[in-house]
Amino acid sequence: MTSPAQDDAEGVYLREVTALAESLIAAEDPYEVALEIHGVSAHASIEVDPAGFVYLIWGDLTDRVELKPDEHEQAIAEMVRAAREWLSLDLANHEAVARYLDYWVYDVCGYARRAGAGAD
Repeated sequence: MTSPAQDDAEGVYLREVTALAESLIAAEDPYEVALEIHGVSAHASIEVDPAGFVYLIWGDLTDRVELKPDEHEQAIAEMVRAAREWLSLDLANHEAVARYLDYWVYDVCGYARRAGAGAD
């Protein structure tokens, strides 16, 4: 069970990521906004459960731009896709958010699953 303060912190965080996702889609340089999502998630990960997973996703996507310049356009396209999919979520539906995080962390970004990990 979460405390009201944790629920409020999660709500604030989710609204901030949503605003950044909206900005990313309209941005001339989505990479810069992706860095903001990554940074906000790093700070929030101490208090907010989904933030750690969002941090992993956006860390991977920004790393692709930084470390694989030949994949720049593909990485940008994935950032836009991740943002659009985030915006299509009902953030009050914890199962839908968990499925999104599971898909992006494990299936797209390729992080190894721990035994028993998943969106179930």
